[in-house]
Amino acid sequence: MKMISLQSGSNGNCTFVESCGVRLLFDAGLTGDTTARRLEKFGIEIQSISGVLISHDHIDHVKGAGVLHRKFNLPIWITQKTYERAAWQHRLGRFGDLNFFKSGERIVFGKSSEVSVETFSTPHDAVDGVCFVVDDGLKRLGIMTDLGRTKSIATSIRGVGVGDNSESRNLSVVKGAELSVSRQRFFEGFRESRFSEYAEDYYERIILTLDGLLIESNFDIEMLSGGSYTPELQERIRGRGGHLSNLETARLIKASGKKLRWACLGHISKENNTHDVVLETHREILNSKIPLSIASRYDTSELLEL
Repeated sequence: MKMISLQSGSNGNCTFVESCGVRLLFDAGLTGDTTARRLEKFGIEIQSISGVLISHDHIDHVKGAGVLHRKFNLPIWITQKTYERAAWQHRLGRFGDLNFFKSGERIVFGKSSEVSVETFSTPHDAVDGVCFVVDDGLKRLGIMTDLGRTKSIATSIRGVGVGDNSESRNLSVVKGAELSVSRQRFFEGFRESRFSEYAEDYYERIILTLDGLLIESNFDIEMLSGGSYTPELQERIRGRGGHLSNLETARLIKASGKKLRWACLGHISKENNTHDVVLETHREILNSKIPLSIASRYDTSELLEL
């Protein structure tokens, strides 16, 4: 299994994953031409993409979906609520047939259903957000950004500065008839009204199953609290529907056990984080336990393999 982050951050998100001859894009936050050029850097033709899966309705994840569909004839997978909100807010243009899924469904790609994508609902402040796990029967890769906070994360950092200034960095597919696609309901996903039904380790239990992980490490609380953002925007970012801080993400990865081979850290804030701060925090918490890389907000990452 191979993964390339084509870009990660509030100015646009798109991730390429390939396994068993199936090529997928996760999110469509770049222009069509930029997506094609960045794939070409790795010898990948955009027309070879088996499908584009959209995580949620924010513009940095969905603005290129219409172009990818119309110009390059790529199938789009999206929840109906996400499509309706994004089409209305961002003027995505016309679509032919869309492939609607519901959070908690497994979407299966390939001639013999070799590759499946599991979808997990998230509490991020979108209308119907999800994160993804790609499974080819041998390896599992998580695409987990724009997560928001579950109860387990809030509990794990209680008393170390969430909501105040006390956190320290040192605390530490084949097209047409050849493509087989099926769906199976397997997990109900996150729902506000059903939150108490889930174990305290909602994200942890996903990550424990993974061999590779692209995950957000969005902000440093000292930088956020001391920066130029309004109190309201700061509260949104570190609130239940916002993003994960470096410390929170590092602690999630630390709980991953021995299965995880590497983690790629993405969706890094331009104003409230830096690559050096991200790596410093994670290395302090992880003690070099897991190889780390960065998903840039301006260009492609390295090609990562499992």
